[in-house]
Amino acid sequence: MDFKKIARIFILTFALLNIYLLISIFGRQDIQYTSSEPTTNDNITNMEELDIELPDLEGMAMQEEEIFPLQINTHHLLADEVKKNDQLTGSLNKDETIYYESFPSNPIKLEGNPIEGFTDEDYDLLKEFVLSDRVMFGSEYHFAGYDEEGKRFMFNQLVDDIPIADGTSEISLYVNETGEIYSYEQTYAGPATRQGNALELIEAMRAIEVLFLNNEIRQDSVVHKPSLSYRRALHLEDLSMYSPVWIVEVDLSSERNTFRVDAVSGTIIKQPSASSDSSDEEEDRNKEETNADERNTEEEIPNKE
Repeated sequence: MDFKKIARIFILTFALLNIYLLISIFGRQDIQYTSSEPTTNDNITNMEELDIELPDLEGMAMQEEEIFPLQINTHHLLADEVKKNDQLTGSLNKDETIYYESFPSNPIKLEGNPIEGFTDEDYDLLKEFVLSDRVMFGSEYHFAGYDEEGKRFMFNQLVDDIPIADGTSEISLYVNETGEIYSYEQTYAGPATRQGNALELIEAMRAIEVLFLNNEIRQDSVVHKPSLSYRRALHLEDLSMYSPVWIVEVDLSSERNTFRVDAVSGTIIKQPSASSDSSDEEEDRNKEETNADERNTEEEIPNKE
């Protein structure tokens, strides 16, 4: 009797049996995971039971246009424009990425104000200003909204009809209590190029579900319609990479929270804490405001000698 041959047969048999058992175990785990994962209808039902007001789902279908990762190279376009354009009387921050201009002696006067609201003519006037020679690359920006807390009108750069809404390419027009635009601040990401293949995005409703399943949307909340935007996902010395995110605004009582969900992976993006760079930028802006106020005072107060 060939014992070696019999031993090989037993070893092969047990190996095949082990493979079969492993496949069966993983298969059962997949079945259990699938059955335990709440469906979209289940999540909607759960949210409705908690009196969570959802946005109108109509018109929230997937984006028809293909969405790509973007590469934007580091540049000095703002500095170049400041040198060429005599209409620009403001200043740049240390690394030439933020332009700030203050004009308290010659503000843009609006019909409305932050307390009573603004008129359609006010918005038209601001859009004309952004398109004028007093603003750099204004034709690339689109009106994004009014920030009540910061008392500013916001314009974001559009790339493939999608806004860059993370603050790295934004124009902020600041308004005082009497309805006067007295200064503005601008960042500019620059020309973008598509990279790689088109991305497969999660649906807007899935972004809401992700927030709900992670306890970011609570009972009695009001969920606004998600909007698709770009955010800077990678920042290097020579270039930056931008990827799409869903922005979801959620109201609870009198408080509004803004959440960002990665439109590819479906993960919630936590906003970074304020860095020292932002503190330096605020300091630069405050210095510019002080200098502008001093110039304005010198113009209005005559010399008594």
